[in-house]
Amino acid sequence: MPPEIGSKVVIAGGTGFLGKAISAELRAAGYAPVTLGRSASSDLKWDAKNLGPWVAGLEGSAALINLVGESISLPWTPENRKRILDSRVDSTSVLGSALAQLENVPPVWLNASGVGVYGDRGDEMLTEDAEPGKGFLAEVVSLWEAAMFSAPLPIVRRAALRLGVVIGKDGGAFPTLAKLTRSFLGGAQGDGQQWFSWVEVSDAARMFVHALREPLEGPINAVTAKPVRNAEFMQELRAAVGRPWSPPAPKFGLQLASMFGAPDPELVLDSVRAMPEKLNQSGFVPKFSEVGGAIRAHV
Repeated sequence: MPPEIGSKVVIAGGTGFLGKAISAELRAAGYAPVTLGRSASSDLKWDAKNLGPWVAGLEGSAALINLVGESISLPWTPENRKRILDSRVDSTSVLGSALAQLENVPPVWLNASGVGVYGDRGDEMLTEDAEPGKGFLAEVVSLWEAAMFSAPLPIVRRAALRLGVVIGKDGGAFPTLAKLTRSFLGGAQGDGQQWFSWVEVSDAARMFVHALREPLEGPINAVTAKPVRNAEFMQELRAAVGRPWSPPAPKFGLQLASMFGAPDPELVLDSVRAMPEKLNQSGFVPKFSEVGGAIRAHV
């Protein structure tokens, strides 16, 4: 069913990389996106921790989308681990409290999430029914999702979109990988056999709009149906930027680099072969189904 003209959708974290892409897709679909954030450019202002005047801005919305969370590319020091976890759980919890105060509650709540919930799973094909894995990311995502699903809001349909590596030139891990590759450091990470679950940024935005309009709920693997091994991903990236083969980065080298501020090796060494079963069954068709085409669109 098409939205009513000007149907408001509030996006917490809407001024960021993915939020801008979702806003564009919402406008194209006839919705009116309203951003909730800490930046001066946000339509509604909050601190992502406490209730305030911003709560009134949720009244009568067609949906709430929450994308808030510190970058997982921060070095995983004890302090940063707390920031990564608290930024997700605190913002999600306060949104649940805000919705409970409204007279006209948004009927749909979509929360960003991540395929990191599955941990390092080798070649196992992971649908949404797979159990959470082990490790820091799995713990963070599990608690993040629990903050939404445990909120006492029985009339609100809720879905957690578990994103993989988002391919886009303006944010996420992809620009860093592209920069390293241009600098002739585009080798595979580790043995290169670990699976990368990925999605192109405009497709990720379309997945959120699709989940808003279709009766989807619970966890949703927001990735393409064609995950690739790390070595293939890096090979396609080298070809796209015109660089030759590079030697792989050994695990110990990645661990050493993380001690000096680089992202934790778990981000690139864990093998996650997530499959978008719910999106496939609901008829979603991505624009980019091959990783090479997605990479070439953003380098």
